[in-house]
Amino acid sequence: MSQRNGLVVIDLQFGFSPDTDLVESIRDVARDYAVVVATRFCSLPDSLFRLRLGDGHDGGAIIDVGHSLIVDKPGYGLDQTAITALREFDVDEWGLVGSRTGACIMACAFSLWDAGIPFHVLHELCAAENGSLRDATEMILQRQFGQ
Repeated sequence: MSQRNGLVVIDLQFGFSPDTDLVESIRDVARDYAVVVATRFCSLPDSLFRLRLGDGHDGGAIIDVGHSLIVDKPGYGLDQTAITALREFDVDEWGLVGSRTGACIMACAFSLWDAGIPFHVLHELCAAENGSLRDATEMILQRQFGQ
């Protein structure tokens, strides 16, 4: 039986100014997946992003990399609506990629893990913060998920 893999493109939005080379690389690899789902970060009016962090920026429009579906993501991770949408594709394993996504990659990984959905992180297609924050993200992903 062949494996059906999907790709979750996390918050690849114009407002986050992703590197054009990263966008093209994600677009290229997306062709190898049976299904591509994009998440769109949207900061709701009463969100803690606004109330605690003073950040009302929502990332703007999604960059098209050939996705089949866009799911709104009002927080760092995937909510139950997003998890249900991913399950409907009957995918064996999801790849995770994205831009400016250290916290979001980890949160989405935890969401998928807790939902019992297999995934892997394509580290070379995740543009996260540089330096110690990136190192911490990599260490947590390795420790918690063997990735």
